[in-house]
Amino acid sequence: MDLAGDNESRRFEAFKANARYVNEFNKKEGMTYELRLNQFADMTFEEFAVKYAGAKVDAAALSSVPEADEEELVSFAPTVWDWRHHGVVTPVKNQNPCGSCWAFSSVGTVESAYAIATKRLLRLSEQQVLDCSDAGDCNGGWPSKVLQDFAVKKGIALDQRGYPPYYPAYQAKKLQCRTVAGKPVVKINGFGAVPFSDEIALKQRVYKQPVSVLVKADGVYSGPCGASLNHAVMVVGYSVTRDNIKYWIVKNSWGTGWGERGYIRMKRDVTAKEDFCGIAMYGMYPIMKTVPISMVADE
Repeated sequence: MDLAGDNESRRFEAFKANARYVNEFNKKEGMTYELRLNQFADMTFEEFAVKYAGAKVDAAALSSVPEADEEELVSFAPTVWDWRHHGVVTPVKNQNPCGSCWAFSSVGTVESAYAIATKRLLRLSEQQVLDCSDAGDCNGGWPSKVLQDFAVKKGIALDQRGYPPYYPAYQAKKLQCRTVAGKPVVKINGFGAVPFSDEIALKQRVYKQPVSVLVKADGVYSGPCGASLNHAVMVVGYSVTRDNIKYWIVKNSWGTGWGERGYIRMKRDVTAKEDFCGIAMYGMYPIMKTVPISMVADE
């Protein structure tokens, strides 16, 4: 049996189906965006979701988090805000075919929170979180557990200089957690949650710092997309088009070949109770009140 030939045939069929979908979608009038083929074009939506999504919701943990003090939030937020212009967002990363979006989204918010607090942008290790935390693996995980537990108690090591990823792709080797003794780690004091499905509160929080959110990922964002959340991303800002369409600036972890160099603009101020793709349903962010870097003692 020619397994290689069978796989090549299935890939080609998936590619043709996706090409038809993109072509038909782009013929529609009145759309605010267009689709294009990318590195995932030979995968079915189901295959794509398994390998590149995987975020899980811990609704109980998020609902038990006290809401931010009113003094902590701002009553006014500018019409446009983009943390990328302030040097506190690391370059777009690529999780590869490992369902670890939960790690990239949560670690990304810690990177940005640290940069805002210290004016120093560090690249932290998602690989350490994959190997050493109980928040998840390459089959999915909980970004809330990274912020609630691991980043508070253990701290997150630097990427290349502390806990580099495996080559050629990220893996979750739970039995091979490497020590970071004697190396610097970034710790947080706790984590907060944006009020459920409150886009105004999400905007106010994003003005203070990037936020980890969960969305519905189907491989193609064609909206409306529902609120069966399965993918974690990071909101780094918000803006409005010349046609007065308001949107979130969202950083993904699928490399720069996806979307707009790794980012996507997702509509905001949506009237549906689940927002657009559920983006405002479960927003979470790290809290830093002290100088958030320390050395791990030798074990």
